[in-house]
Amino acid sequence: LIDHAREAQLVVVGSRGRGAVAGLLLGSTSQQLLHHALCPVAVVRPD
Repeated sequence: LIDHAREAQLVVVGSRGRGAVAGLLLGSTSQQLLHHALCPVAVVRPD
């Protein structure tokens, strides 16, 4: 995903809501993208 993000304008990844406290934490994929992607990253959760 990081390689594809080099040509992207935005990367959107999902996040599984696992409860109040755990839902505040990001998964490893989201964290890596936020730190290494050259474009904006949106992390979305289901309603």
